[in-house]
Amino acid sequence: MKIKNIIAPNMTEAFAKVREQLGDDAVIISSENTADGKVQVTAALEDDFELSFDDRDEMEIIPVQKNWSDKYLRECLEYHGLVQTVGEKIMAVARQISAEQNLSDDKIILEKTLNRLFRYADILDVSQPVKLFMGTPGSGKSTAIAKTATQAKFRKIPTCIVSTDNVRAGANKQLEAFAGILELDFYFCKDEKTLRRTVDEALRKYRLILVDTPGINPFVASEVDRVARFAEAVKCRGILTVDTGRNTLEAVEIADIFAGLGADCLLPTRLDLTRRIGSVLSVAACCKFCFCAASVSASIANGLAPIDSSSLAKLILNQA
Repeated sequence: MKIKNIIAPNMTEAFAKVREQLGDDAVIISSENTADGKVQVTAALEDDFELSFDDRDEMEIIPVQKNWSDKYLRECLEYHGLVQTVGEKIMAVARQISAEQNLSDDKIILEKTLNRLFRYADILDVSQPVKLFMGTPGSGKSTAIAKTATQAKFRKIPTCIVSTDNVRAGANKQLEAFAGILELDFYFCKDEKTLRRTVDEALRKYRLILVDTPGINPFVASEVDRVARFAEAVKCRGILTVDTGRNTLEAVEIADIFAGLGADCLLPTRLDLTRRIGSVLSVAACCKFCFCAASVSASIANGLAPIDSSSLAKLILNQA
């Protein structure tokens, strides 16, 4: 059987080419419109001789471009309220991936797009043992630390908790109580010198050191300087906790200030209490943050979940 893919401006010309190339006995197997508005038909002609496996007789295979409508994805991104340039970038890469890989499934296209645009990390990665948590007051830092410590306990990773928060009343007692429940060592450091010494000693004993810093107003220079001194005192990975429901533009502005303090990992909090994730997507894109985990419920034991392109795609597509 000879099979031929033929592209023509319209169906009439396509049939004419079929007859010209295969003869009047050819049978049309399928037809469809291409992305540029032309017609592609696949035609076949039965042979009256045995098939030859000579390479010269192999049929030419022309890839068929599936028609992908980006309408639904565009509506979803608008619903989530991303910074406009970020939404446009996602759409542009999605269209490129659809064309390059001949894809038409929204979820697959979006997953591949998010995988290309964003970075992902494991919050329990012990190759960078010191994790310094930063954020504004009420962003969920202390709870995120407790959840991280719980996950480390489950994985049997030797862990300790260090607090530098000498501002918020009761902050140290709360973290110390969590450490006691988990049977983890707890340390309090009032200044950067004490922090440096404590961390140096802790690295000999623990594989993971979780450091809490005071919640600050990033628009007040003196408060920013307080956290900057702690961040500069130790070699660490800076983790920014961001309330998912925060105003998008404000979240990006705040994250940019914390990026200047060394934060490069994003941990969205209260993900279960909001339907729109435009703020965290915009923060990650605009400030070059990688995702390391997400707080998905109030549960300390099960409230922290890994985050990747697949989970983000589900949130974007299913909540609109």
